[in-house]
Amino acid sequence: MTAFRFIHCSDLHIDSPFKGLASQMPSLAERLRESTFQAFNNIVKLALEEKVDAVLIAGDIFDGEDRSLQAQLKFHRGLLELSQAGIPAFIVHGNHDPSNSWSHTLDWPEHTTIFPGNKVERHPVIKNGKTQAWIYGISYPQKEVNENLASRFKKDQEQGFAIGLLHANVGQQSGHDNYAPCSVQDLISKDFDYWALGHVHEFKVLRENNPCIVYSGNTQARHLKETGPKGCCLVTLNSNAPANIRFVPTDVVSYRSAKVDVGGVSSINEVLKTVQSQVEELAKESLTHEGLVVRLVLTGRTPIHNELQNPGASKTLAEEINTFFEGHSPWIIVDLSIQTYGTYDLESLKEGKDFIADLLNLYEEDKELNHKVRDAMKPVFESWAGRKYFDDFSDEDIQAITLKARNLALDQLVNRENS
Repeated sequence: MTAFRFIHCSDLHIDSPFKGLASQMPSLAERLRESTFQAFNNIVKLALEEKVDAVLIAGDIFDGEDRSLQAQLKFHRGLLELSQAGIPAFIVHGNHDPSNSWSHTLDWPEHTTIFPGNKVERHPVIKNGKTQAWIYGISYPQKEVNENLASRFKKDQEQGFAIGLLHANVGQQSGHDNYAPCSVQDLISKDFDYWALGHVHEFKVLRENNPCIVYSGNTQARHLKETGPKGCCLVTLNSNAPANIRFVPTDVVSYRSAKVDVGGVSSINEVLKTVQSQVEELAKESLTHEGLVVRLVLTGRTPIHNELQNPGASKTLAEEINTFFEGHSPWIIVDLSIQTYGTYDLESLKEGKDFIADLLNLYEEDKELNHKVRDAMKPVFESWAGRKYFDDFSDEDIQAITLKARNLALDQLVNRENS
């Protein structure tokens, strides 16, 4: 049986500044910044341990066009380790690190191949005198590439597996710029064995075989919308058996989110104890990580709702919790938001013959409410420079916004003495 084993990774974003978190916890700023490089180090370590035949990197190695020389040298160091072990690395540029922004004076290690931005090239992986695979790839020549780059690929070989290395939005993945757009069918039609994709920051197998079409996701989360494990794919292609695609975590800082029900809690001290307990449980699940970043949302009906809604309450509580976990291993950063509501008798209110009853029944009975709220928000986002983020709102996000709006209305409409 002929087999080809390789690592597929993408979206390293080395030297990401972590602006929001770094400003929240300045003492951890450098450790956050180092996490992206440490994740790449984990990939190098995995490649050496597994003695893979190649490492494929599908774009966005660096976080921005103005990457530092230090970041490039750190990346170079990892590639050199691979090269010295005889493991070739194949790299394409993405929208964050287009080829017109890379250093032209830095010499890359011997077994490193960086694909050009003007055409698709192919390079062989040869082992023991036999060609195992051909790697096809094309880079972004500049940041914004709106062309269907997949249409340029053409299989031109007789021996070995055919693998396409591409940074693209396949099938209009939401929440990502529609660069190098193409369809799954575009990739299937090329008769390749595996498509190593970059750009989407989530591990996704779009097709399991003939060909495999895979997003490895980013190697290290950089903000609170990127929760869950991040890593790379350890892949084995077989000539007469299905491919084996194994996701391997590489992140050193874990990002988690959770809702904390403080319903019935009657004091701030109890809120803090409840939150601390939740964080401790999440920390137990993250013992293999250096750090843990947690987004917690306080929910539920509570008699101290009005106190929790005071300006600055969430920030003050978060600061208190972060102080409590100082010196903890893994280190911990907590971000807190509050979506509690008062101890209203909702059932009695819904039975009324007034506007409050209409409001509550509308929230529970209107099946099109999510769509109506999204439509109402759309003009606001369209007139704002951040309008592209509107597509990032999931149905759950819209539902949370709607619930918060309902509760804010109740706070103003229901007699506060009864809340």
